[in-house]
Amino acid sequence: MIIIPNATPISSSDRAFNYGDGVFTTLLVHRNKAELKPYHLSRLKHDAAAIKLDIDIKALDVAISEHIDHIATSSCNDLESKYVLKVHISGGQAGRGYARSEDSVVQVRFSQHPFPGHYDAMLRKGLSVICAKTRLAIQPLLAGVKHMNRLEQVLIKHEVNEAGADDAIVCDTQDNVIEASAGNLFFFYNDAWYTPSLKGSGVNGVVRQYLIDSLLNDNHELHVGEYQLSHLQSASAVVMTNALMGVMPVRELRMPDFSMVSFDVKNKAIEVLQQRLNDGKR
Repeated sequence: MIIIPNATPISSSDRAFNYGDGVFTTLLVHRNKAELKPYHLSRLKHDAAAIKLDIDIKALDVAISEHIDHIATSSCNDLESKYVLKVHISGGQAGRGYARSEDSVVQVRFSQHPFPGHYDAMLRKGLSVICAKTRLAIQPLLAGVKHMNRLEQVLIKHEVNEAGADDAIVCDTQDNVIEASAGNLFFFYNDAWYTPSLKGSGVNGVVRQYLIDSLLNDNHELHVGEYQLSHLQSASAVVMTNALMGVMPVRELRMPDFSMVSFDVKNKAIEVLQQRLNDGKR
């Protein structure tokens, strides 16, 4: 495994470039600290193993910290106190063909980006979302993995933009609710939180996993299973989660028949979930 400076041009033989052969994660850096870093590292280790990539997770941990320190002390640092750090792990370089060569070396790149400023307004107002027509394929071998083959999400984002919505709720090919375009889903019903199973498709986000661990460790009622859109219609609150938006409330959902379902963005259960996540970032 080698760390490649982000300014280094991407080779035409790079396997991530040619085949999407790689994984990535997107961290929120706040006051020079990567939030939920252990969860990001755990996911990278899991996801890399799932696609047969060999990475040194301890060396990667050190490299991330060193990169953040460099950004903090750099004279050209024009980032705010909160920014986005993307960790991109490629299967390396090889000749034509799907098979990796034996001498392929995993390549890691870091890139930093401004924090999406519109998230703060969304957090106060809540999201207006649609139900995506695009369905997620079922592939248990890649379920939960944040790999670089994200064409489904490209199509879903196109739907979101065409509809003028904030995001979309996405189902798999068996009509099970899975996730949002770039985040996970939780819904609150009868004093309990529910979140879709990701056994067949979807991405296991770090906030999703943190909240599952936190709720179960404190013996809170949480259900992980297969749910349809009709279950969301009965919910009193729905949220989307990811490392950048945190716990984002959904204000309204436009169903496939164009009927609208409204949710309470001030639901106390959402505030408790948000506070639980904030406690985990300290």
